[in-house]
Amino acid sequence: MGINRQFSCKSIVYLLITVVGWGIMYPASKHAVSSGIDGYYLTFIRYVLGAVLVSVILIILEGKKSYQTEGKTLLLWFFGSIGFAGLNFLTFIGIGYSSAEHATIILALMPLLSLALTCIIHRSFPDSKTCFCMLLAFTGIVLVITNGNFSHLRASSSFIGDLLLLAATICWVIYTYFANIMISVYGWSALRVTALSSSLGTLSIIFITIAATLFGYASYPNFQAMAASKFDIFILVITTLVIISWNAGIKALGTINGVLFVNLVPVISYIIGLLQGHHVSYIGVLGMVITLIALIMNNLYMRKNQADI
Repeated sequence: MGINRQFSCKSIVYLLITVVGWGIMYPASKHAVSSGIDGYYLTFIRYVLGAVLVSVILIILEGKKSYQTEGKTLLLWFFGSIGFAGLNFLTFIGIGYSSAEHATIILALMPLLSLALTCIIHRSFPDSKTCFCMLLAFTGIVLVITNGNFSHLRASSSFIGDLLLLAATICWVIYTYFANIMISVYGWSALRVTALSSSLGTLSIIFITIAATLFGYASYPNFQAMAASKFDIFILVITTLVIISWNAGIKALGTINGVLFVNLVPVISYIIGLLQGHHVSYIGVLGMVITLIALIMNNLYMRKNQADI
């Protein structure tokens, strides 16, 4: 019993490290974008360095043989591009129009979006309680995005940014579904899937960044912007590694228990925003609370169903 409790506590610590990393990642990216580094080059800098770090850790822990695709190069590249290029480009470009607080609230929809994707793939329909939780979470998100003023839905820059952030989260949900298949079907470790897919996805990031620069959609960050964002860049590169602690925690506690920790990310981001002096409206806080309640209710309901099976 003591060993299991100690192991469980260690897994909880792993997941807390992850959500804290995600919680500080969004404010850091918002500051970097505001300092003059566009979303293309912020993604480029983060994942060129991040993919190298994750790959080095894979080779150290599992050996050079694990850094082989075994004939699955195209598959890993495709989903790696969706997960890492799609998530980061859409996030860093979208956050330039929106806020870190909005980004983390939308990220917290990941469990419900994952459920929706599963229902679509398996052609099933969620039950009434899950539908209620989805509707409640959507209501909270609308309050956060509109701040109670529904005229904001008229294609304002903030609304467009939030749509990009939602698309980014959907990209990560699709990637996560693929990663779970790779782990369960082929028996690969989560670290191996992450390292190989992020490395191949980085090739797409490099290509898209070069193309965006040539066509005038992206520009090289100047020295002043890099100097002002050096700490943000450090945070963004280091937080690419929290996926390792995330995988370790999920492996021990399971997905149903693990995704509950995602709901803490908006809380951490909002606290950081308050410490930075950001104005947070009562309507925005209410929307955040409603969304978190919906996500927690759905998670507890899913856990109960799993226990009854």
